[in-house]
Amino acid sequence: MKQLDPVTVEVIQNRLIQITKEAGITLQRTAGSPTVALTKDVGFNIADHKGRNIVYSIWMPRHGTTLGWMLRSTLARFGEGGIGKGDMILCNNPYDGALHLLDLALLAPVYCGDELVAWAGCATHHLDIRAMHPGLCCDATEWFQEGIVFRPIKLVEGGRLRQDIFDFFIDNVRVPQVQALDLKGQIASVNVAVDRIQQTAHRYGVETLKACYDTIIDFSRAKAIERIKRIPDGDYDATDYIDFDKTYAIHCRLTVKDGTLNFDFSGTDPQADSYVNSTLATSVGNVHNIVICMLFSDIPINEGCIDPIKVTIPEGTVLNCKPPAPCVGASTVGGWKAQVLAWKTLSLAVRNSPEWWRATASWGSSNILSNIYGRNRDGKPFMHQVGNSTMQGGGARATKDGFDVANIAGSTFTSLANVEDLEQRFPVLYLQRGMVVDSGGAGKYRGGLGGDITVMLYGIPRAQTSVAYLGRKKPASGEGGGESGGASVVRVKRQPDVRDFFRRGVVPNYDNLSGQDIELAERIPPFEVVEGDVFYMRSVGGGGYGLPVERSPEDVLRDMKQGLISPEAASRKYLVALTDTGEIDREGTKSLREASVNKNK
Repeated sequence: MKQLDPVTVEVIQNRLIQITKEAGITLQRTAGSPTVALTKDVGFNIADHKGRNIVYSIWMPRHGTTLGWMLRSTLARFGEGGIGKGDMILCNNPYDGALHLLDLALLAPVYCGDELVAWAGCATHHLDIRAMHPGLCCDATEWFQEGIVFRPIKLVEGGRLRQDIFDFFIDNVRVPQVQALDLKGQIASVNVAVDRIQQTAHRYGVETLKACYDTIIDFSRAKAIERIKRIPDGDYDATDYIDFDKTYAIHCRLTVKDGTLNFDFSGTDPQADSYVNSTLATSVGNVHNIVICMLFSDIPINEGCIDPIKVTIPEGTVLNCKPPAPCVGASTVGGWKAQVLAWKTLSLAVRNSPEWWRATASWGSSNILSNIYGRNRDGKPFMHQVGNSTMQGGGARATKDGFDVANIAGSTFTSLANVEDLEQRFPVLYLQRGMVVDSGGAGKYRGGLGGDITVMLYGIPRAQTSVAYLGRKKPASGEGGGESGGASVVRVKRQPDVRDFFRRGVVPNYDNLSGQDIELAERIPPFEVVEGDVFYMRSVGGGGYGLPVERSPEDVLRDMKQGLISPEAASRKYLVALTDTGEIDREGTKSLREASVNKNK
């Protein structure tokens, strides 16, 4: 056929991107759980007929790599000709590529006539997978305790739902009504994508569509290599830690050479006997996620961008575990720490390059897992994930403050569910949700503030809860002289005087409530809570960037007046003197900062 003109390629590429957006929105609008419908924990990919990612998940980018990984596992398992028109493959096996067991993926071939033209796939987080405890089973010691595993298997065959497989799943989860909607929402979203891709193939022709794929990939690869070559060749080392039942060290060396990035995690601690482990696919996907967001945010993301990135992780380590190691926390623990190391090493690499402004301090990576579960007011099973993993501070950047109460780095389209919606769905009452003063790491550019939640069981006599979290001992670190963000904490007060506050028309504050105050360890067995028990959960803040004394006094004052930092922090951390009226004492500030500089010479 004749050579494609650039306009046609651009039109088709943008059409495919819009298809993934439409499909993702379809899933959100048809799903039943707040995790999907409100938080938008969704990934959606389009791959070409060869299995190469053409549209890399725009909802949550790290799903892009893992969906591609699961597609390769699917093709390997079924072989040539094993998957036909109207088939959809279900998979949640981390060792086949899933982020973790609770992320169920659906993959479908797209045919135009008898010709395979593409693949469509989505993944989303489900509330339960029948582990020994609901949700992420933080006290599992082996893989078999973490829930049902689906290796690639046909959920839809020839356009017809396999009711036996669907019923098997629904019969084995704790909240079947909600999860049935979520899984059918996934089927609907994939059907939308398949239909729209077929329309595109009919409109432009199958040959034209297929011919565009190589051009789309080649362009992104060339732009990615061009961007990487702006970074000096060299080796850049960093270490971080997982603080859970014990402290695990993670090491990474980034080698930049000839337009490639090679992340080598040799030296990382051996795999754990707890849920913090990550599989290879999840760790690689999280590294890709950060490179994409940090370096390639203005480049169309597809297989071409990924080609120059190499990731090496020794098997049997906490970032590349092997069965029967538990790994349900791969997405939210080990995988997040792989992101942190990617941030750290890339930031070191770009500092002395034209891309210096991309350098970033560490984001919060302290997933707080707190599930409250039992029977609701109607006697039906419920499970509410109270954890505020989407309220962590973003790391400060080389030119800007970090994002306040952000999600994990790179979750580009996720959001925080409305409190009112959660209270309507679950027997809980949110007493407070907000930002934690002084939780952002101090620096020339301030780290983003972490968030906190105060919540109580309400309307039922008792329920069960499980708690696990990170960041209590190892919060997000600063860069270039910036300070670490605030640490995480989970506390509970038994039978405080909340109702007394309500009777007086006063909004209760956790610190002012009576009752036994207990700070929970990072890893504890599930326990019973009764109506009126109050939980307090605080996420970590982001690391600061640059020396705090280099922050302009005006910015410090603005933060103080907005309630983001306290007057004490303004004086002690930023060395800004204040007048009796709360304004800047310029002579006092100058004296404080000059004395600090002289002291540190």
